[in-house]
Amino acid sequence: MIRRITPDRPLRILGFTDTHINGTEATDTWTLRLIRETIETEKPDLAVFVGDNVTGGKGGALAERFADMMTALKTPWCPVLGNHEGEDPDCINRAGMTEIFRRSPYCLTPPGRTRTADGRVLFGDTNYAVPLYDDKGRVCHKLIFLDGGDGMSEADRRRFGLEHPPRYPYDYLKDEQIAWYREEMRRDDCPSMVFCHIPLPEFRTAAEEGRLLAGKKRESICSPIYNSGMFDAMLEEGKTLAYVAGHDHVNDFRILYRGIQLAYNRMSGISSYNVISEKLGDRLIQGCSVYTIDARGGVTFGDIFYEDRYPGYHDGIHAVIRK
Repeated sequence: MIRRITPDRPLRILGFTDTHINGTEATDTWTLRLIRETIETEKPDLAVFVGDNVTGGKGGALAERFADMMTALKTPWCPVLGNHEGEDPDCINRAGMTEIFRRSPYCLTPPGRTRTADGRVLFGDTNYAVPLYDDKGRVCHKLIFLDGGDGMSEADRRRFGLEHPPRYPYDYLKDEQIAWYREEMRRDDCPSMVFCHIPLPEFRTAAEEGRLLAGKKRESICSPIYNSGMFDAMLEEGKTLAYVAGHDHVNDFRILYRGIQLAYNRMSGISSYNVISEKLGDRLIQGCSVYTIDARGGVTFGDIFYEDRYPGYHDGIHAVIRK
């Protein structure tokens, strides 16, 4: 479904995150309109959604609306779940939402639960790999999608001595997810990029020690308290160029840390907290990220800002956000 990458025509991916389609019609309408018009205008080869995509909707109605939009756009798309999907008591659960997405003919999430080579079922509902091919039919890049879960289980809180943690303990990537990632890295000799909603603990270390390549750190980095070793696995396998997260809405930085780019996908939703609501500025940073992959598997990064691309929508968007 995804076209092959040729030397004269790299693959163009639009990345959206934290769309928070939640049943508030005024903000949902704007968010969906901006996603739809951006995809229609930019005509990407692939769209990725890096979590907290649909966070409300009784009986999965909003998930259906979202999937129907992507089907009508006829654009291949890859969703990964965030920490807020399924938490609303009126919302369909995470597995049910994933199944709704899968029914869209352009969704690349494979059926069933992913397993390691020794048969272990991976934690979560959106763990999968998407290989990208060059014009000779060789895998030249691999996209890895990992389900970061919602919140740490009570059993794990007890296990790690976090019955009364200082802050909400976000879930972490499990041993079997990291083992499967390693298997995927060894399956093909090519670079890769990882998409997972929750930033790794190393985002914090990198922001403290390094220099940002782009963007800004505007809020605390909300990563898991427990470090399960995903970054170390990426270093050891030596094939991942970037780990892309969402989650922290007003962070949009990229930083090179020990040879791997740790990056925030640009926030894309209108309904949740943002630069204006947090009194960090008057200009919105919502939009989408652009990932361009060449025939050798290299990645370049870019951004689309809604305020720049759609100046005629400025007043309408701001009227909704400032209510």
